[in-house]
Amino acid sequence: MATISEIIKKELNLEKLADKEKKDKWVGDISLEKIKEIAKKVDIPGNTEEAKIRQIIGSCISYRITINGKDPREFKNFGKE
Repeated sequence: MATISEIIKKELNLEKLADKEKKDKWVGDISLEKIKEIAKKVDIPGNTEEAKIRQIIGSCISYRITINGKDPREFKNFGKE
């Protein structure tokens, strides 16, 4: 099974994720709907679908990828509202 980073890179047609030299630069944008689709595909044992979505959102923070054009930290409480 592909890792979250591999799936995101493929979905966004990126060669690489975050650039360590340019920490203020975002490398891509993904929709929340696409994240939900990825969560259904990825196999993370013991996690609910909401927990998988939050994990992917956390990965977007690390990978410097915005969600719906916004900072992914705005979505980190997904499903907890």
